[in-house]
Amino acid sequence: MDTKKHMKEVHDTYMNYYVPGFSNNDMAMIDRIVKYPIAHIQNGSVSMHDRYPIDPQQLKVKKGWDHTSDWEFKVTAANEKQAHAVASSIRRKKDGSIIEYVDAFYAFTKTNEGWKMFAISDVTF
Repeated sequence: MDTKKHMKEVHDTYMNYYVPGFSNNDMAMIDRIVKYPIAHIQNGSVSMHDRYPIDPQQLKVKKGWDHTSDWEFKVTAANEKQAHAVASSIRRKKDGSIIEYVDAFYAFTKTNEGWKMFAISDVTF
């Protein structure tokens, strides 16, 4: 088992697809690393979705979100079949003021097409 290799693969997948996809409202890019249906764990319940449950474009309009800072992503565990990761960031308005802090947990699975996210749980505060 090559844990470090798997952790790097998951990290690279997230940074190369999820971060730019989310930042640029590119749902097709996000979809490349999601295994549907995806579980969204939030507020004490789990819901299954056939499309990614968080729409960055809607968030930008609803919250006045312009950009993200202090983005951190860490793969906390990985084997040849599954990986867990956590991320945190700060959503900001155009003037740099803070809208909210975000913390998220992701579960990934290894598929024939590479690492795919199959569960997410996010908390904003």
